[in-house]
Amino acid sequence: MQRMNSKIKRAKTVLEIATELYTRRMFQLGNTVTISIKGSAEEPRFPSLTIGTNGDVMGGMRAPMEVGKRRVDIAYVNPSAIVTMAYLGKGYYKERMPLRGLASFPSWDKIAFAVSRDLKVKSLREIAESKIPLRVSTRTSGVDNTTYYTVSKILSLYRLSFAKIERWGGKVEECPRPSSPERSEAIRKRAVDAIFDEGVKSWLGQALDNGYELLHLEPEVIKEMERLGFKRSIIPRSRYRKLPEDVRTLDFSGWPLITHRWLKDDIAYAICEAIDVRQKFLPLDEGIPMDMKKLCGDIEAAPLEIPLHPGAERYYKEKGYLP
Repeated sequence: MQRMNSKIKRAKTVLEIATELYTRRMFQLGNTVTISIKGSAEEPRFPSLTIGTNGDVMGGMRAPMEVGKRRVDIAYVNPSAIVTMAYLGKGYYKERMPLRGLASFPSWDKIAFAVSRDLKVKSLREIAESKIPLRVSTRTSGVDNTTYYTVSKILSLYRLSFAKIERWGGKVEECPRPSSPERSEAIRKRAVDAIFDEGVKSWLGQALDNGYELLHLEPEVIKEMERLGFKRSIIPRSRYRKLPEDVRTLDFSGWPLITHRWLKDDIAYAICEAIDVRQKFLPLDEGIPMDMKKLCGDIEAAPLEIPLHPGAERYYKEKGYLP
């Protein structure tokens, strides 16, 4: 190992302290931590590396653009379908983004449209045609939120929108997270007519227990969303026993770690090596031990439909994680 100079020592010390500090105080610090490590004018030039996640920019639809335009080198985003859309240059993205995959961390999830059984409706189209003034719980609109974009896009294919629901006398209640206490309380009290969201593991079981049911997405709507980069899927009865049948929907799985095609191969390789070496410290959404094969295998809980970066692919193949 090369000898560290004083500035590299301080940089590594700051990163080690920050890692342990966040581990011990994550619920106090929340999801906003800024670490700045920069060289001075008189130092030799080193290639910069910028990593981003969360927030209005790096936590939403704009994150793949920041990477594709090389304003950020690495982003950790959700879900995989948004990355596919950016790579294809469809929907929100007006040009193809030159993205490459480093890993996709498992996070099984689906988009769900739940409505009160009291409404006696069987389709989003019926809601649009009847102009039903729903009290609906959904995600915070924020700045280019991926969930809000996806739900709104689906509604638009039924000639439906949150603005129309409000014009008809309905009410839209926005929640910052699928598991927000106000969402749970509204479901318990039957204070909302509908829940349009993802993060189904945190609320769907409770909703089914409290008199809500799921609406299928029509095949033509699914086909249009597939054109944008989404994958058709189901919410299975095997997982939610109160469902009368599997429900047609769209996949919202995967937390992909992405970069651009210009990232050096040795850095991409080292990132995958770092994940492997420190995997026991990395929290997974699935709450199960990490399996490196699943990070690069394009599985249901961790889709990855963009090319792997060559450096990442070399690491996974060398270690036997990819055939």
